[in-house]
Amino acid sequence: MKKQHAFGLFLLAFSGFSFMVNATVLRVNSAPGSATPYTSVQAAHDAASNDDTLYVESSSISYGTLTCTKKLTIIGTGYFLAQNPQTQASPSACFIQQLYFNAGSQGSKITGVYLNTIILATNDILITRCYIYGNNAIYVNTSNPIGNIVITQNFIDAGYTYHTAINFSYPANNVLISNNYIRGYLSTGTNFFGIITNNVVDGVFSAYNAVLKNNIMLNGSFNNYNCIYFNNIGHNQDFGTQNGNQSNVNMSTVFLGSSGNSSDGQWQLKTGSPAIGAGEGGVDCGMFGGSLPYILSGMPNIPAIYYMNAPSIPSNTINVSIKAKSHN
Repeated sequence: MKKQHAFGLFLLAFSGFSFMVNATVLRVNSAPGSATPYTSVQAAHDAASNDDTLYVESSSISYGTLTCTKKLTIIGTGYFLAQNPQTQASPSACFIQQLYFNAGSQGSKITGVYLNTIILATNDILITRCYIYGNNAIYVNTSNPIGNIVITQNFIDAGYTYHTAINFSYPANNVLISNNYIRGYLSTGTNFFGIITNNVVDGVFSAYNAVLKNNIMLNGSFNNYNCIYFNNIGHNQDFGTQNGNQSNVNMSTVFLGSSGNSSDGQWQLKTGSPAIGAGEGGVDCGMFGGSLPYILSGMPNIPAIYYMNAPSIPSNTINVSIKAKSHN
């Protein structure tokens, strides 16, 4: 009962993060010739007020670094756009080099953005449906305790399995890490309290005081420090075989694989996978299972035009064909 109650609290906190646009919307586009008023995400941030939304549009040019000190919603275009069907009409993503969530940014949310690094120094942050890469892709940069952090439905790649993907070395509580692909170390310090669920990890779990469930460990090891863990699947015997855990699983039997599939789509479960229905309450293990399943290409939960056909030469009559889709 305690485990279920704790997870319910996390879902309740998550439900408070909505992408309803109730304030000013500021468009950001760094592409040459763009008619938008802001070409850098920092300039848009500086012009924004609390509760505003920044729409960061497709561009092959970096949007630079953002130091966020306001409560904002930041919405990008997704990633792997050319690899998955019905994503965006333009295959270019939007790239932010580094994002600092500093004091004043409590309650901010980011979705659909391609980033090098996210640095956390405050509470109440939602990171969802983003592609974050590089050593220490997400890390905490304050010795002051932080909490209410949700990291869900992301593709997080440290570059190598021995690099650190997520690092909570400083005190943090009420943290939910769910439904992500994580390549590299997932590491927490002694003053960490949270739930780690439905992830695919190609690296090392090294966690303190966490509830781990429904995860799939492709590679590496599990370093357990006062954790509760159940219904996880491992390539080795670190999870054991009690409490619904599975050990020494041949990973070639678990996933669709890379042949004919996208960078993120390859982690879907194949027919007959031992991860199907193997999670708590009969849900699937891995990033596509549970109550917050991973969304291909990190598409934000707003409508997106994935097809557009318009004439290149203006005339009195313009026939335009578009197709759009929502990604809830």
